[in-house]
Amino acid sequence: MKRPLLIAAALLFTGGAASAGVDWTSKGMQMAGEIIANPAGFLYDFQQDLESTTPLPPGKSFGVQTGLWGGILPTLAAMPSISGKYRLHAEGRLAPGVPQLDLIGGYWTSPLAESATKNSDTIADAKFNGYYMGAVLSSSVSPRVRTFWGYKRSQLKARARFLPNSNGKYPELLGTELKSFDTGFKDDFLLAGIETPKGVGKLWSIQLNYGLKTQTFSTKVSWYGKVFELGLNIYPEGVLVVHPVWNMHLNF
Repeated sequence: MKRPLLIAAALLFTGGAASAGVDWTSKGMQMAGEIIANPAGFLYDFQQDLESTTPLPPGKSFGVQTGLWGGILPTLAAMPSISGKYRLHAEGRLAPGVPQLDLIGGYWTSPLAESATKNSDTIADAKFNGYYMGAVLSSSVSPRVRTFWGYKRSQLKARARFLPNSNGKYPELLGTELKSFDTGFKDDFLLAGIETPKGVGKLWSIQLNYGLKTQTFSTKVSWYGKVFELGLNIYPEGVLVVHPVWNMHLNF
């Protein structure tokens, strides 16, 4: 029984922790129940950790990014991703006051799902992946402040099929038999934010996202350097409300 439980938990990217004074067993059961009720929504929070939705720095024409850590996951290993940005035109180039316009997009997949399929006699097949695309406008309101706003469409797919054991029983999680799940997430988002430089190639950024279909908000506070981004993503209605984020980017 323990092995199927662990496999199912790994597929759903759950994690554990221990701390005095907290009933982590009950908390874990509650979180597992929320994940079973909405696995796509849980996974999508991790996808948002990988997404790069801020504008390119002034003077840069394109950029690439990959996730190193998001939430409780070493994303470079668990959910390798690639994101890109392309500047269509710089601020004020077409006419005075016209904002900068960037196209954004990215893709991720999970090699752990395929590895679990190959190395397990309980999992028949599994696949997790997702993408996003959109556009961001940005405009300077002072030499020290730039605002941005835009739109993105995101999609996630998560699928797994399990095999019965020699007794004909399928894996169980919280007393629920798991034969398969095939779920997904798709939504259109409006985003807005503000950034302020703190040195050459360094800035602070605060961003708000709103899902039009799910009618949910999320926020992101990040420090950007020339190569790395460190931040906190906050999902008020997520299973894990606060996600520490560490991404690597290069802009040219």
